[in-house]
Amino acid sequence: MEISYTDFSGKKLEIDQLPDIEDYIKVFKENNRLQKKEFYIDNLFINEFYFIEYGKSHRELLSLNLISIKICEIEYLTSNYTKNHNHSYYNSTLNSKSISIYINNKSIFYQEICIEDNSAIYNKTKKYYESDGRYEFIFQYNHTGHLAWVIVSNDSLTFYEQYRPSDLDLIPNFEWWEKYSSYYLNAEPAVPVDIVT
Repeated sequence: MEISYTDFSGKKLEIDQLPDIEDYIKVFKENNRLQKKEFYIDNLFINEFYFIEYGKSHRELLSLNLISIKICEIEYLTSNYTKNHNHSYYNSTLNSKSISIYINNKSIFYQEICIEDNSAIYNKTKKYYESDGRYEFIFQYNHTGHLAWVIVSNDSLTFYEQYRPSDLDLIPNFEWWEKYSSYYLNAEPAVPVDIVT
């Protein structure tokens, strides 16, 4: 089992950095496949996330009788894209579900799913984009799935602003919008149509 460490944004950490960092993730891999992540906040273990193949039963992990357990089924869409089907259990009872889409291990989509009918919860949906200029964009949607807000940030410039759809022309470093707007204007589709065939 190979063990490594990252911060919460996914940046790799060396083991000698851990005493200076309070919040981190301990990552377990076997044969280059993700098996488990342990999350630490203020150097205290908070929870763990188990990773299994898409469609595999949760029964074996639930038999561990952990009070709280998170299970992620990984679906490989292409060599670069993965779709994570996330399940959270409390006392072996499913209490939340979500979907995450990643390209080259970077999150581009997150959506909570109703556990009663498996429908998308659009106002709990976010899409992400990072521009070449190091601006980060978070797109949030209303309950019908239409764009509600765009949050723009740039840590190096200490920049953080929230924009309504009517203010898109005011957003800095937004040259890429024309090319990708069809994906970001609405909560659906989860995966950009022109990428996964």
